[in-house]
Amino acid sequence: MVAAVGISSLLATTPPPQQRPFKLYQPAHQRFYLIASSLVCQRVGLPDHAINPGRHESATFVVRRMFPPGRLDINVALPEFNANTWEEYAFIATKTGNSWRRIPKDDSATLIAGEEKLPLFPLNYVQDDGLKRRMLAGLIPVGKREAYMAAGFRKQPDDPEPVNEIPPPPDPRMHLFWSKVTEPWKKLLEQADSGTSLTKGITIPEDPADEPVTQNIPVINLAPKLKSLREQIQTGSWYIILDFANLLMKQTPRVWRLLNGQAPEAGDDPFNADESALVSALNNTIFNMSFAAALRERPPGSPIPSPVQDSLTNALIAIKSGANETNLENLKTAYDRSKNPANELWPQFLFPLADPQFPAAQMNPQTTDLTQSFAKVDALAALIQKALPSEPADEVPINPLIAQQPMDMREGWYVIRCVFERPECGPLDPPLLSDPTREFQMAGFFDPDAPARPIRIALPIDTSPAGLRKFDKNTAFMISDMLCGQINRVKGMTLADLVLSVLPWPFHKDLPTSDGGPCTSGGIEVGMMCSLSIPIITICALLMLMIIVSLLDIIFRWMPFFIFCFPLPKFKSKS
Repeated sequence: MVAAVGISSLLATTPPPQQRPFKLYQPAHQRFYLIASSLVCQRVGLPDHAINPGRHESATFVVRRMFPPGRLDINVALPEFNANTWEEYAFIATKTGNSWRRIPKDDSATLIAGEEKLPLFPLNYVQDDGLKRRMLAGLIPVGKREAYMAAGFRKQPDDPEPVNEIPPPPDPRMHLFWSKVTEPWKKLLEQADSGTSLTKGITIPEDPADEPVTQNIPVINLAPKLKSLREQIQTGSWYIILDFANLLMKQTPRVWRLLNGQAPEAGDDPFNADESALVSALNNTIFNMSFAAALRERPPGSPIPSPVQDSLTNALIAIKSGANETNLENLKTAYDRSKNPANELWPQFLFPLADPQFPAAQMNPQTTDLTQSFAKVDALAALIQKALPSEPADEVPINPLIAQQPMDMREGWYVIRCVFERPECGPLDPPLLSDPTREFQMAGFFDPDAPARPIRIALPIDTSPAGLRKFDKNTAFMISDMLCGQINRVKGMTLADLVLSVLPWPFHKDLPTSDGGPCTSGGIEVGMMCSLSIPIITICALLMLMIIVSLLDIIFRWMPFFIFCFPLPKFKSKS
């Protein structure tokens, strides 16, 4: 064991006075930074200490953030930086999230348990006097700035009480319910709310195609727009209910058993209050059956419509019965209410989670107010969170983007300390930390002071037909049979059709909504491979960009700062 070993950082020298803070830029700005140190003995004349991996010796470095002393409030701007009074915080990275832990001023040279350690690699060089020396260097992770800025504060017993700390990340299982159930449900509610104008009667009395639609009068001849909107909402409802049922089965299996009237498994505890409350809320999420007859009304001669489930519980159970799940995964055509449901793969029941004409399927009491409907969906999500088991019952996929905490938008000050560890020396020789480097900041990706990365996009020089025809169509889109059929639906639409779709009668013309299904050739479903020229696509992208930017300039006023064009003499398209 080496008796006295120290680490000196090359950035630890006192910097000259500067007007701007010392800032490190992102790798995307073509800037890369190293922390360099030497592992030397405190006795003059002795050589550099060589790390002995066989004795588990290691050299690393830690990034620490600086905060002023006292209570922290993320909503209050930080005071002017003062290296003499500000305290260091250690970055703790765990599976449940990242956090900053306060280090008392007297313990700044102490390695904190669980603190993230970053690697150093050796570099050998020869001094002017011919002596061989070794330096340790490590890449400073400026690209990890978002993780540093989004980390919360880990409260310690001796820490001052925070005023408003960044909340801890929620249960990752709830991200599944939010992304697959509650948030898509809210989108259906918004879609139905935007379509309520269809149910308020005709707006142009001269239009003979309009039928007055009221909330309490059954409609025999459904307006085409109302019919199309109901089909879209019911399609989304089926898939949301299917995802909801699958999540309940995997993440809350006890709730699923209770929902199906089954007893707990042998050896399990009785159902608790949170599980019973969730099942009760699902039972009370109902569709008012007094509107079921009107919802099922169709034009004369149409096939008998599917029945309406009266509660979300029955819809969840029905969606998992028979071949509903398999059929929903294999469907290639859009849902059409006018077709016989017995001959289709769609589920043989109706349960819209929202409707433009009737009150949405919500927890009692029912309401037609969009804000209150959102609040009730959020209340259901809160009940789901309480009913989740303490330990995950199934694998939870990692979604780093959605799981990130809200960022601390204040400026971040950091220092780096190098660490030398000799674990076999025992507690009498704890990890040795170097002096801190100079304080620095990490620039954001769109930092206005960051060096601009030069990007040059080559456009075709000769844009005449003679020149454009020479470009090889060496880029292909692989289009499936289903996407092929959907593209064919769009290919028949023109700009005139879009304009006529928003004009009143007698100029109004609905967009074609028929679904021809996947592309076929000789009775066989086929896809396509479309080959095109990227240079021509680049020209189209530039023209569309200029059109959109010019339109949005009405709002942002960014044209003076967006594009500058300079003449290039003798840059000709023809020789």
